[in-house]
This record gives sequence, C-alpha cells and structure tokens, in this order.
Amino acid sequence: MAETDIAVIGAGPTGRGIAGLATALGLRVTLFERGPMGGEAEEPAVAQAALRAVAARTAAGAPVPDWAAIRARMAEAAADAAPESTQARFEAMGVEVVRAAARFDSPDTLAAAGRAWRFRRALIATGSSPVVPALEGLETVPYLTADTAHGLGALPSDLIVLGGEGPGLELAQAFARLGARAFVVASRIAPAADPDLARGLTRALERDSVVLIDGAEPASVKRTADGVLLRLSDGSALEGSHLLVALGRSPHLVGLDLAAAGIDGAVPAVDGGLRVGGNRRVWAAGGAIGRPGAGDLGILARSMLFRVPGASHPPAPVRAIRTDPALVEIGAPSEGDETLRWPLADTARASAEGAEGLVTLRVDRRGHLSGAGLLAPGGLEMAGMLALALGRPVSDLAAAALPHPTLSAAIARAALEHRAPDLARPAVRWLAGIAKRLP
Repeated sequence: MAETDIAVIGAGPTGRGIAGLATALGLRVTLFERGPMGGEAEEPAVAQAALRAVAARTAAGAPVPDWAAIRARMAEAAADAAPESTQARFEAMGVEVVRAAARFDSPDTLAAAGRAWRFRRALIATGSSPVVPALEGLETVPYLTADTAHGLGALPSDLIVLGGEGPGLELAQAFARLGARAFVVASRIAPAADPDLARGLTRALERDSVVLIDGAEPASVKRTADGVLLRLSDGSALEGSHLLVALGRSPHLVGLDLAAAGIDGAVPAVDGGLRVGGNRRVWAAGGAIGRPGAGDLGILARSMLFRVPGASHPPAPVRAIRTDPALVEIGAPSEGDETLRWPLADTARASAEGAEGLVTLRVDRRGHLSGAGLLAPGGLEMAGMLALALGRPVSDLAAAALPHPTLSAAIARAALEHRAPDLARPAVRWLAGIAKRLP
C-alpha cells in the first residue's frame, strides 16, 4: 500500500493551495481529482468574471460586442488562468496527481483507480454542486446552472432566473447589460444579507433593467418551441428563451463513503480549524461543508500543516455577490452588537462619480469590529480593509490613512460614528477646553 503525508481530495482552489504549500514544506502529497484540471475545460468562475467585465464596460458606454467575441474573451481569460492549475504544474512540483474519484476505505486509507493510499492527514475539498429543485417538468427542459451558463452558444433573448442568490443575480445583471431581457423569480433578493444592503442591490439591478418577480413561487415549467414556459403559484406565467436555475449549492460528497472514515452525518462537521469531528486525521473546507472556500486556505495552513489549534467553531466566511455594485459581508456579529452605517454618497468620490451604496459596521461591547457589510462599486477590493480589521478596535478604521478621494472613506466615517456620542460627554468637552489653552 502506498503512503502519503497529505491526501487532498479535490483540485479546486483550496485543494490546489494546500497541495502546493504542503509540497513546499517537504511533505509527500497526493492530489485526487476526478474532473477536469487546468487547461482541460473552462473554469466557470474565471469565464464568468470575464463576462461580467465585458458587461460592465458595456454599461459604461462601450459598444455591445457580439456573442462570439464575448465567448472568445471568456475562453481567453480561462486559458490565461489555466497554467496555475494544470496537472503538469503540480507534478513538476512533486505532487502525485491521481485522476480518479477517491473514497475512504478506513479512517486512514483512501482508494482510487484500483489502488490504496495510507495517509497521515487528508483534506476533503470536493466543492459543491448547484441545487436542482423538485420542480414539475424541469427534467424535460434544457436548463442552465451557474456552472454552465457561460458556455451558451448565443446570447439569451429572454433569461428566466430561479433564485435570488449571488450567482443568479450576477448572471442576470451581466446578460441584461448585454441586451437580454432578464427576469429573476425569487421570494427575496439576497435573503441572507443585511436588509438595507439587499434593498440597495435591488435598486441597482432594477436600474439595469433586471425584472424582479417576487411574491410567487415556481409551480411548473415546460419546453416550448421558442424556449420555456414557467408557471407561478399565483397562476401567472412567464415565457423565456432560457431558464437558469440558481437556487444555491450543496456539498458534493457523493461516493466518498464518509462512514468508512468514521465521519457521521451527510456533511462533515468541523471545528474552528476546519478539522472534522469523528476523525482527527481529516479536514474539510469550502463547498464540501457548505462554505465559500476563498478564506479557508489560511485556516487550513495553520491547523492542518502546522497543527495550530483553532477555535471551537469555524470562522464566518466572506459572503459576496459579485454584481455592480458588489455586496460583501464578513464576520459573525452577535446579538446586541452596535450597528454603524454610512452611505457611500456622503463621500467626495461617490459624489463626483454618482456612485451609490452603503457601509455597515458591527461593533462588539469591547469596541472591536465583529462584522461588516458593503454595497459598493469595487466592494470586493474594499472588503480587504475590513477583513484585516476584524477583531481589532473599530477606532483603527476611523484612524486609517486613506488617499483622497476614495470610496473607502465611508468605512472610516462609519467607524467615527462609534465615538460620536463621546463628544457630548462633559469630561471629553472639559479635556478639549484644557487642550485649547496649550501652546
């Protein structure tokens, strides 16, 4: 039986990241992947980022390119990113790459392609799959998901989106900006987000001519000569050329045989270091446990590779909707935390550019930042400032040295609101009176 120090199941961004780090540390690494790797198929996240970029330029006044040109740009972007994730690159690093589905044979062994490996530590990074609802007639309709929408052969004329979550909203806005009619059928837009941020995002989507249909649930769907016909629970109907199912994602764990590894439940439960309960040799991250995986690499490096103990609960992931403006939320605020808000429009840059949005900060009883939310153009980049400040005094944000003008000034201005009540305290005013007499 072969032996390995680190077994990684899944060659997505998190799995590749841990495989690369572990190899650089001199550990034996085996990476299992049953699907395509870099250069073998377009990565949906990269292709759709290129699609959104083209749509943003169009919204800013650039001519609308034809669909062939858009598809070529998406393919080019995916090809540019591919070298980072090819099988050849990881094998050149010293990683053993096994192109087959892996499953647990015991708490410390994996089987794949007719072979077996004994591991010291293993990472489940198999990602997630789109949720497919039990909707009458769906099995007869050639529907799209967030994993396949970028591969269309032509621009949709009328796109019906089921779901008010991130991927569906991102694609609805992008296609609407490129000239399609886009309809979003959802009980709420961004239902898990701060209501003020969600309302602002709703207004932004409506400005881009995305039609939001709420108050009715999908009842059935059928194929028509021109596309699809969706019937709603209130008796109304909606016709479109394409149907996009974007109702969230679920962990992709089929065939792993978690029970053989001593792991209970359909989805592994993890601690603050993403270590799996029931088997101390195994960690799990990202979509495999229902989390966006972007922030898990650092946690895994500390916990899995250096065995630094984690907290009792996993940290809250970054939650992002990559629309324009982007909606981003970080942290895990507690009930009773103070909420600070500042509109983007009250900054010099937003006033100059006509930008709209909102910053929200959550502050715990110690005056430390426990969570934050953003609705802003460039919000994905602005979020880095907030991520670094989590757990630190909110006064650090208020004192941040920022260029002028910048949208991030709204973050500093919201943070200043935490101390605004102190200005009326007699002791503070007395100190200010003493200070004014100093030379």
